[in-house]
Amino acid sequence: QMKKMKLIYNPIAGDGTFKLYFDQLFRILQEHDIVVEPFRTFNKGDAEQAVEEIDESYDGVIAVGGDGTVSEAACGLLKSKMDIPLGIIPWGTINDLAHFLNIPKDLSECCQIIINNKRKPVDMGVVNGHFYFINVVSAGFLTDVAYKTRPDFKNIFGRFAYYVKGLEGLPNLKPIKLKVLSEGRSVFEGESYLIVVLNSSSAGGFYRLAPRAVLDDGKLDVIILKACPTPELISTSIKVLKGEHLKDRNIVYFQTHDLKILGNYELPSDVDGEMGPFLPLEIGVKPRALKIFVP
Repeated sequence: QMKKMKLIYNPIAGDGTFKLYFDQLFRILQEHDIVVEPFRTFNKGDAEQAVEEIDESYDGVIAVGGDGTVSEAACGLLKSKMDIPLGIIPWGTINDLAHFLNIPKDLSECCQIIINNKRKPVDMGVVNGHFYFINVVSAGFLTDVAYKTRPDFKNIFGRFAYYVKGLEGLPNLKPIKLKVLSEGRSVFEGESYLIVVLNSSSAGGFYRLAPRAVLDDGKLDVIILKACPTPELISTSIKVLKGEHLKDRNIVYFQTHDLKILGNYELPSDVDGEMGPFLPLEIGVKPRALKIFVP
């Protein structure tokens, strides 16, 4: 029996070459009785809306692009309450979630993962009741890098483009005052540079940011970088690159089912690489709310 899947693709993701591989994808999946219905995104929100509009005749959704496209497709599935799996073909600059799930940047292998039909239930996060995320929420320094870096710059320089954009912001580095509550208890109050709330272990290409993270444990991993002198900041940053930062004195780390972030109400958040709501934030978990095709 033929299966039908919605293919959501971002034409400018990564190096922008996915359009050259359409025939290969159609051929591999069709040979295994999977027919895909393509949908091209133009603007932010297109992928989510397209997924929300599908009906019971579909057997799955395939997202081709970076973390933003994957996140939108996942959010669309959650909002539509369709119990069908999500396939990921990582074609973006970073692909944090795909990396965490060991989904390769190889079209044939990705198609085979979908054909094999092995599914993994994963948690989804929710911010302020209606902003869903599959990987990360953050606020503070560097959190706007993903959506402020031009697509053509990312296409040419890849992950390095994020580092360049981050270095541009260093002269304007200022601490933010935060109060963070986890499950009703105060766990941090003071000045910090950054707070990151993760579902997987990585964000922005830092693949060991939360090395203890598990996608289906009903918990989020929280990392707060305290304000500190520049020499200590450099030392802590090097530890972050190595994944050895969790016990650093300038890092606050914990796992939680829910948390509140209070602070400067003019400070925006970043939700899966896109600008999210301004503080305050209330963040929770929807355990095992989504199924993803995995190796």
